[in-house]
Amino acid sequence: MINWGILGTGMIARALAVSMQDSTGSQLKAVASRSIEKAEKFGEKYDCSAVEGYENLLNDSEIDAIYVATPHDSHFDLTLAALKAKKSVLCEKPMTLNSTETMVLIEAARENEVLLMEAFMYRTHPQTDKIRELVKEEFKDNPITIEASFGFSAQVPEEHRLVNPELGGGSIMDIGCYPMSMSRMIIGEQNGKPFSNPVVIEAKGELSSRGVDLNATAKLSFDNGSKALISSAINKPLKNSVLIANEEKSIYVAEPWQCGEQNNRQSQIIYKRKGREDEVIDFKEEKGVFTYEIDHFVSLLNQEKKQSEKISHADSHGNMVWLDAWRKEIGVYYSADNPENRKFSLLGETAIKDREPISSATLSGLDKKVSRVVFGCDNQSGSDHAFAMFDHFFSLGGNAFDTAYIYNNGKSDVYLGRWMNHRGLRDQVVVLGKGAHTPDCYPHLIRPQLEESLDRLKTDYLDIYCLHRDNLEVPVSEFIDALNELKEEGLIRLIGASNWSLSRFSDSFFYAEKENKEAFSVLSNNFSLARMLDPVWPGCESCSEEDFKDFLREKQVAIFPWSSQARGFFLDHQEFEGFLHGANPNQQEQNRVWQNIENLERRKRCFSLAKDKGIEPIELALAFVLNQDFPSFPLIGPRNFFETRSSLKALEINLSQDERDWLDLRST
Repeated sequence: MINWGILGTGMIARALAVSMQDSTGSQLKAVASRSIEKAEKFGEKYDCSAVEGYENLLNDSEIDAIYVATPHDSHFDLTLAALKAKKSVLCEKPMTLNSTETMVLIEAARENEVLLMEAFMYRTHPQTDKIRELVKEEFKDNPITIEASFGFSAQVPEEHRLVNPELGGGSIMDIGCYPMSMSRMIIGEQNGKPFSNPVVIEAKGELSSRGVDLNATAKLSFDNGSKALISSAINKPLKNSVLIANEEKSIYVAEPWQCGEQNNRQSQIIYKRKGREDEVIDFKEEKGVFTYEIDHFVSLLNQEKKQSEKISHADSHGNMVWLDAWRKEIGVYYSADNPENRKFSLLGETAIKDREPISSATLSGLDKKVSRVVFGCDNQSGSDHAFAMFDHFFSLGGNAFDTAYIYNNGKSDVYLGRWMNHRGLRDQVVVLGKGAHTPDCYPHLIRPQLEESLDRLKTDYLDIYCLHRDNLEVPVSEFIDALNELKEEGLIRLIGASNWSLSRFSDSFFYAEKENKEAFSVLSNNFSLARMLDPVWPGCESCSEEDFKDFLREKQVAIFPWSSQARGFFLDHQEFEGFLHGANPNQQEQNRVWQNIENLERRKRCFSLAKDKGIEPIELALAFVLNQDFPSFPLIGPRNFFETRSSLKALEINLSQDERDWLDLRST
């Protein structure tokens, strides 16, 4: 028997309490509220103990599972507290106010080894199981169009949770999450996966005077050609149905969300095919949709599972990513989207202070040690995401960050600067900045771009500064002279180059030695186990060639290689997908840049050795870069905590010279 505690006493809490009475594996033990009067009234009605204050319920050792049924704005803090108290959590949808908070909760659930599931009750009902089955069997071959809506008219005061921005109000967050979730599930089934994320979103909506969406629509486009037209409203009724169709057949679901709960637990699916009679599939259930949800959760607990296959962690995270995109597209933002509104990190009050140790090294000319893995600042979807990712990396011991004048249209500099300033960490952080990218790769343009980056970063110097590209029309001497001038002024500590050829890079050393100038201390070219066959972007250079490596060994130049994991070439699978980014890798790029017989053999060997060592291939590929006989500080570009943790595991992997040679096809 699973003992439940409920946080909150509102309508959805009452619905679960009633439904729990029909669940044979559950017992409602207690309810908590900030108001003891409300808790006592609820407890008397549903035969459970009343607790004043949420923390007191979380401290009850007899409670196995927590249902978070409070308004949206408190989901994150209460769920995080419950997870840290080692309680399994069923959190009412939406799990949080944004995808960053959801990522933090998933990390906490995994760290504490407890079950976490988002409460999309319709996903656990037999009607939804049938939708999955029909789509998988009958709609997998051709693109489909989905029409999904959820809307009603609510006449509520301004302070009500539905329309209050401080409580995460709005139609998208309250009910738009349903058609978004359903559409992603349907296309996933089409593709043989639990869910698929869209690749394009076009949205519009009507906002209240307080900036909350009263109604909204979105057109979702998927990579298989399918589309979804989804809509939500809290100021007008909608069809509240789902239609799945192609030119030959269709599925119509009149009650996709409640699954007949308000119709004596009866619902139906209408399946239409050209030239054939309509097939009506009826559902008459003995238990309600919420009881199905409870029983599914209890079954997972009894099997000691930590997530649901029907509503996985990655699914919940992906849904939040696209809810973020939907609402921001029409101008809806919440206080939680600005990390400076929080007193401390989402990771906790002491996360930044209680750092873990990490492998670091010294560079001549810097008075700080540099973490052997460097965080690339070009994959952040917003300041909330950036702060959380930076906090996480720093808490794990990392202190080196790579940014550039052109990254994310300048936002990468801004996010990093805001984070360092707000956390008071500038003296502990190593910043590698870049500028003078083509077509601005001229000596006289270095200073203005550097000064603008410094202003964005809220700092008066960069620890390392690299030219982002080379310009063969400009003598090497002019670049070295310009960089030395900036170094002498104290604007940069070390100078380096990114995407320079061996001949030009080595020429810079000859000139610097001859003229008694500071030479390049750092090189930031591509370097990975897979050899770059064609530049990822125009003007890119590699340093994986044997003659370049010989030079690096001789001079002991530190490399800060980008795409150090060959942009996913060594991935076996990808659990979490990030937001859309113009620099995201795709299959076409992978074929052009990495696919040839030699690289495929390197990949095969990497997978084989990784299996022998009990690690992930992507981690072994990064370890190859780290285990060189010249200083190597590979750049990583994680989009979530799980990719960061995976990358840092490479620091623990030691590779012998024989293993490196074998991986790199230098031995058989």
